[in-house]
Amino acid sequence: MANNDLNQIRIFSMVAQLNSFTKAAETLGIEKSTVSTKVAQLEARLGVRLLQRTTRSVSLTEAGSQYLAYCQQALDALQSGDDFIAELSEVPTGCLRVSMPQNLLDFILDSVITPFLQTYPKVDLEIIQSNQNVDLIKQNFDIAIRSEAVDVQDSSLIYRKLRHSHWVMVASPNHIKKYGLPNTVQELLAQPSIGLVAQSSDAYYRNVAHWQGQKIQPTHRFGANNINSVLSTIKAGLGYGQIPKGMISGELSDKKLIELHADIEVEPTSLYLVYPSRSGQPAKLKAFVDAMVAWAEF
Repeated sequence: MANNDLNQIRIFSMVAQLNSFTKAAETLGIEKSTVSTKVAQLEARLGVRLLQRTTRSVSLTEAGSQYLAYCQQALDALQSGDDFIAELSEVPTGCLRVSMPQNLLDFILDSVITPFLQTYPKVDLEIIQSNQNVDLIKQNFDIAIRSEAVDVQDSSLIYRKLRHSHWVMVASPNHIKKYGLPNTVQELLAQPSIGLVAQSSDAYYRNVAHWQGQKIQPTHRFGANNINSVLSTIKAGLGYGQIPKGMISGELSDKKLIELHADIEVEPTSLYLVYPSRSGQPAKLKAFVDAMVAWAEF
């Protein structure tokens, strides 16, 4: 351990991740010659080649690939130590990696994200939008925001409910003028529909309702995994569809969208914060949770 040079390990790990000495130097803000020297020193100390170098590419050797896994474990442990100290000092700091559903960032950018970054200048946010349920541990996320159709009863993760969303079946006045207001399930299914579709088997999407004692699952004329695109297409009069009521309260009030029938029951969804544990949370995670809860309660 006394001979270990942490800078050598960090630099080697960055080169391995980026497959480039030049990109590693740019990312770390140091000279390329320093990167080359540190990696060479590490290989000399270990007595094994970790990287295969050509004029055009850099790749890991078998030994390098195995050593990298140990390096990443060590660096992750050091980051956990930094997070622990930050928690003790109650100063949110470090990078926070967040997964959230498609389009949610559009709704919370001004109300949550921008104020959060302004309030906590030492925190860096990395947000990935996806309708897939990511694996927080394997994919290295600190927290996820998920939309679920039912209350979560049991999980090894912490689920904290933010909001409950009521969905309604709506259409534009032009659609109703063209096709008429459906009064039976058969009439409804005969009209074109618009809706969300899943991008993969583990992604959740809305496509089921109940009316007149029947389950309704339309085949969409247009489907997308983007709620804004679905809404825009419905407003354009190309079909009816299901939208969270809170998202279109203005359009309903202005009669730009019409709820087809109040007794059409679309299963509600809930928005959850999901994270690994209540204990040992770094200050950056606590601060983000508090910001999201405050938004949900507003």
